[in-house]
Amino acid sequence: MMTVTAKMHFLDPDHTGGPVADLDLRTLDYEPDGRDMTEVQVMDAREHPEPGLHQSGFKLVHSPSAVTDFYDCDQVMETYYEECKATARKLTGAHTTFTYDHIIREAGSQYTGGGKTRTQVKTGTAKGGGYISSVHMDYTDNSTWDKYLEIHSERVPEQFDHVYALNFWRPLSASADDNPLAVCDARTVSIDDLQEVIVYGYGAENYSWYDIGIDTFSVSASEHQQWYYYPGMTPDDVLVFKSYDSNGVIGRTCPHASFAHPNPLGELRRSIELRVLCFC
Repeated sequence: MMTVTAKMHFLDPDHTGGPVADLDLRTLDYEPDGRDMTEVQVMDAREHPEPGLHQSGFKLVHSPSAVTDFYDCDQVMETYYEECKATARKLTGAHTTFTYDHIIREAGSQYTGGGKTRTQVKTGTAKGGGYISSVHMDYTDNSTWDKYLEIHSERVPEQFDHVYALNFWRPLSASADDNPLAVCDARTVSIDDLQEVIVYGYGAENYSWYDIGIDTFSVSASEHQQWYYYPGMTPDDVLVFKSYDSNGVIGRTCPHASFAHPNPLGELRRSIELRVLCFC
């Protein structure tokens, strides 16, 4: 594989640097409004030495799962959550980990699993389903965890030195090469590329963040950004990338987005994503 030219939705640079914006999907349908479809060179990460999770913000981990059916919400919550938390502890040294939600993505739809009702609900593109080609970062320096944990009768630990949120992205289809996930080297991101947007109503109503809102960054394209993807990922692989770092989000966590491969291979991508909150 070589570098490919990918098209992704970026924020118009004229929209950056303004006040924090709100996007409420409880009353609006999702559209990449105000975003330019921009061509970006995305490099084959397998052809470059991987700096590692705490340098570039991402790492590919070979991690076969014991889950036999990822559409079985109970099995995912009982088995996969624990697998990912164990991996997160190895990667960060965390003494306490939490996760309560996962999302399965297919072409044009998504399954919001776990959450407030420990059930699974299918939604379409109007609520952010399908492949997300809008470049974004999951959290900002203003993200907090008390309301999220309170929903599940938990609280932030009394003692910790460092907090991470890790995103675990795994193909469920035999391959993910038709619509892979691109990640940007965290070190190549500038505050000038970003605008904070608080998103309400994402996914289904069972999603833990549905009403409390998620502090996110929308991202504009810049020539200094370096983009990568991993061709040939299988269901035994998981791409782990940082979504939050209490030492600072900008320069340590990864913008990301899906892109339609110009030379698609294999079946339509299905994938699962799970975020693990780590207190170290």
